[in-house]
Amino acid sequence: MPYVGGAGFNTQKICLEGTRREILDEITSWVNCTEEDTPRIFWLHGNAGAGKSFISHTIAHRFKKIGRLGSCFCFDRTQMAQGRDQRIFSTIARDIADQDKHIKTKLMDAIRGDTSLKYTTDILQQWNEMILKPAQGLSEEMMGPILIIIDALDESGTEESRKLLLRILAGKTRQESHITKLPSQFRILVTSRPLPDICTALHSVGHVRQMSMDSIPHQMTERDILRFIKQELSDVEEMNHEYASALMFASDGLFEWARLACEFIKSVNEAGANAFKRFGDVMASSEGGRVGLLDSMYELTLKSIFPEGGIRPRSTRIALFRSVMAQVIGTAKPLPLGSLRSMRRYFVNEDFEENDLDVIIKPLGALLRGTTDSWPIRPLHASFPEFLTDQKRSGEFFIDVSRIHDELAFACLGVMKTELRFNICGLPSSYLRNSEVYDLEKRIEANITPQLSYSCQCWADHLCHTSLASLAREIRNFFNNERLLFWFEVLSLEKKINICSSLLSFVIEWCMVCEQLFLTKS
Repeated sequence: MPYVGGAGFNTQKICLEGTRREILDEITSWVNCTEEDTPRIFWLHGNAGAGKSFISHTIAHRFKKIGRLGSCFCFDRTQMAQGRDQRIFSTIARDIADQDKHIKTKLMDAIRGDTSLKYTTDILQQWNEMILKPAQGLSEEMMGPILIIIDALDESGTEESRKLLLRILAGKTRQESHITKLPSQFRILVTSRPLPDICTALHSVGHVRQMSMDSIPHQMTERDILRFIKQELSDVEEMNHEYASALMFASDGLFEWARLACEFIKSVNEAGANAFKRFGDVMASSEGGRVGLLDSMYELTLKSIFPEGGIRPRSTRIALFRSVMAQVIGTAKPLPLGSLRSMRRYFVNEDFEENDLDVIIKPLGALLRGTTDSWPIRPLHASFPEFLTDQKRSGEFFIDVSRIHDELAFACLGVMKTELRFNICGLPSSYLRNSEVYDLEKRIEANITPQLSYSCQCWADHLCHTSLASLAREIRNFFNNERLLFWFEVLSLEKKINICSSLLSFVIEWCMVCEQLFLTKS
């Protein structure tokens, strides 16, 4: 049954001890409330940088410790290639089944009798058959609250792609699969930005309790941000209470701005600039007020990373930054630095040097996760790629991701050409099922690199954004080679063989269209 890995809660996103006490206690009380008319959904909404995800992950941590977290499902704009919006309830169902043996039995019975249900991307079917019906078999031992968290709903995709999910949450489906049909102890915490379609769907719904981050008393937010700033700058001698208070007031209630400001003040990117000088730069950048506050902090951080002077001209370094960040943002799902480097070797229109990515990525620790280890590189906050891809906001740092898909399509095909091989995991016999190979996971980890796994699954995602005739020739070479069979093998080993039929159909159609365009131009 499809399960989205990496969508659970993150202990790195837990609120600093002693902050956000009131809102955390309010949500905890709502979860634990036994009144029959308690709204099943708590919708917490607010603008970018207000700290919604930190609150939801802290709540997840609280209830996981006492065995009452049914599931925490986090949407992530950088993980859209995973199809999280199509596998949300199958993932949540598996998490809940781990909590209760009776629900697990009901779920197993449902998918055992209907193989198509096991792999369906129809979330209404998932909701009815994997969540609603099995929940009716909840055992008496699970009489306490069962919390489901859906974090960053606004990052689930487009308005069109989340329309059905919103109808399910609001109880407005033709089949009337209302949230209220769940057993009374179920609670669903939803966080999002106040996007128009989400507001329209969840506003004034009886079983939805809503709260805006703006409704939290300003003095409480200021108290918590001040505590956070003092903690972050505790090792910086120049920053006393007066300076911390000034930063707190400048943040205008945005935790993400406060985090970036502290990171900037502690940084050593600008030669000769001490913490006090960097504090002054931060305060000067905040003079525009809340509108564009995060943008000004992003711009200040990037300008400090790319100062005038240096071995390479600044314009050259910024051009390289644009290219590297286009790759980071343009990949269908995040990859570690080594894999980004491996794929970049196959770019056809970029001059590549081995240390290019390190030079650009490693100084961006305040903006990207994974810059100092082997974890996938991804933006720390969704507002950063939004800033970079909006030319009016980012100016010289603007990233045009439309051009990167050609390079990534070539890179995927290049990686597969180089790394695919017969019996890639060295299986002892072709007569064994994958499930019968006891150490298969270790073999996969040792022999299938992240860039090969990515290329096998995602090359068509980039293909759909380009129409280069030269790519058509590369694809024909791929299909006329034994590597096609090796590709099937990798997908099978990684339990992704189900994507083959739709992907192949798309590729055939794409090649036909490209060929027609080529003939027309000739």
